[in-house]
Amino acid sequence: MSSNNTQDQAKKAADDVAHSGKADQAKGHAKETAGSVRAKVGSFIGDEEMEAKGRMQQAEGKGDRLKGEIKEKIEDVKDHVKAGVDAVKETFEEARKK
Repeated sequence: MSSNNTQDQAKKAADDVAHSGKADQAKGHAKETAGSVRAKVGSFIGDEEMEAKGRMQQAEGKGDRLKGEIKEKIEDVKDHVKAGVDAVKETFEEARKK
């Protein structure tokens, strides 16, 4: 295996992880938490702008988290469909051999 091919595979794997549903969920959860803290601090000190920005950050985090959950569900469905297709192919091959 060439060095370039190995590097390309490593880059693809890293890219897949960075754009995975789990990564989006983690990023979203962190953003939600930070936004919640920011909003609470803003509320506590009477800074309405800080509170509003915190709520907005919290909402963005929720969106990222939900996007990650959707990606995970899509991957699950793709895995199930692939398994079904493989089972049908196997059944077809067995029937063809008879």
